[in-house]
Amino acid sequence: MKKLSLIISVYNEEAVLEKFYKAFCSIEYGGGGYELIFVNDGSTDASMNILEVIAQQNKNVRVISFSRNFGHEAAMIAGIDHAVGDVIICMDADLQHPLECITPI
Repeated sequence: MKKLSLIISVYNEEAVLEKFYKAFCSIEYGGGGYELIFVNDGSTDASMNILEVIAQQNKNVRVISFSRNFGHEAAMIAGIDHAVGDVIICMDADLQHPLECITPI
């Protein structure tokens, strides 16, 4: 089985971060395991605080935090650079991408 690296770009997403995390956890991703890499792209809201709590609760969650907003592409590249999975999926935290389409590989 292969390990999934899911890279999530975050910019002022405090309203949806917990919902995103719960939605991912509800799909019961199995396979070779997973890692969630949240890249905080200079959020000015409580996004970073929420991400720290999530990371403390789950050893498969890592957080990269930028000192300021560098843009979506820079966030994705940072996540890719730190990913250790066999398969990488990049997405936003706003739940516009259907998480249930992610299946064990």
